[in-house]
Amino acid sequence: MKVSVKDAGTCRKTMKIEIPADKIAEEREETLKAYAKNVSIPGFRKGKAPKAVVAHKFEKEITKDMEERLVPKYYHEALQEKPELKVVMVVDVSDVAIKDGQPLEFDITMDVEPEFKLPKYDGISLTEDKEDVTDEKVQERIDMIRSQHANYEEVEGQPVAEGGMAQLSYEAEVDGRPLAEIATEAKGIGSGNGYWISADEHAFLPGMGEAIVGMNIGDKKDVEVEFPAEFIVKELAGIKALYKIEITGIRERTLPEIDATFLSRLQLESEEQLRTQVREEMERSSEAQDRNKKQEQIIAYLIKKTKLDVPESMIQQQTRNMMYDIARQRMMMGQTQEQLQEAQEDVLKEAQERALENVKLRYIGLGIADDLKLEASANEVSEEIASMAIQQRRDAQELRKEMEENDTLESVGDQIRFNKAMDYMLENAKVK
Repeated sequence: MKVSVKDAGTCRKTMKIEIPADKIAEEREETLKAYAKNVSIPGFRKGKAPKAVVAHKFEKEITKDMEERLVPKYYHEALQEKPELKVVMVVDVSDVAIKDGQPLEFDITMDVEPEFKLPKYDGISLTEDKEDVTDEKVQERIDMIRSQHANYEEVEGQPVAEGGMAQLSYEAEVDGRPLAEIATEAKGIGSGNGYWISADEHAFLPGMGEAIVGMNIGDKKDVEVEFPAEFIVKELAGIKALYKIEITGIRERTLPEIDATFLSRLQLESEEQLRTQVREEMERSSEAQDRNKKQEQIIAYLIKKTKLDVPESMIQQQTRNMMYDIARQRMMMGQTQEQLQEAQEDVLKEAQERALENVKLRYIGLGIADDLKLEASANEVSEEIASMAIQQRRDAQELRKEMEENDTLESVGDQIRFNKAMDYMLENAKVK
């Protein structure tokens, strides 16, 4: 067997494989024996038909069988002769034609892992931006918790207070037309009677919560509402509407005292325990945010300092995954299928940019893991799969079996090694 390799582009090689004619003749003879033993031909007992008869009757089937079997067989044998090739994906196989008395030649084009020089990864300079957990911030968080358990009571003789609620009757129009004619599917947005609305930025009509602060029962007012471009009702996105409102009821928000009743709701025994728990949670959150910011600095450093071309097939695969993730994120933020379709080019561009950075980062991180001889133990892989199974609400053994069948189990170990490399760089960074 002759094997030669030549460049075919960025991170792409073409391997030419030639199998001698006598070897192909041997393969045909072995295939013919298998057919002669197992096929049935009228006039002959099974397995007793002459080879010449079998060869003539099943000529096309035998040739096709050989083509499908010999290409992967000799491709893998050729890889053994070229261990320096780290194949990512086979992207093309030339037409294969087996002819009697002739050698078999075919080309396989494949994407291979890039060769590159690692950047200096010891002592990376990082800026610390950790948020201090002060007594004032702890009190703000406690007040937020109290706000979540607030009571609302109807009152008279006093205006709408910030954070309270008001009951509205309203009619809306756009350029003199009733808003209900523009957004027929959005019940309650064009007109309403007896709707309660919060007097803050969380009001379901943009800007309405702030506009009603200070109004009294019976007061009327014209309020201009501008719907944002990402508003969930597509017909209203970017539109300005004039709302004629009247206050028909007011509720005052009352925060609970930090007493035994309130503490029991939180399953706590004292105010001191509440403050300690809140502070610890805020400090953990601050530590996590600081770590994430430092990781982002490391990622930016590695990408900037590494000259690296990556396989096109990897970018395409990652781009498809990224497009799905971006679309899902935008839909969770309220965008419709139609809006996503209109923004398809922007989504594709964003996905390609993210995919390129992710693929580069993966190779750099795993390269550093190799350089540090970092490994993923069998127990670490099993623990990671168990954690993934819990998140996906699946059985760990079934998930592992599926990953083995899909050849994705190795990626779990790679991610563990990548994370260890990131931990190493964080621990050995120069923080200022």
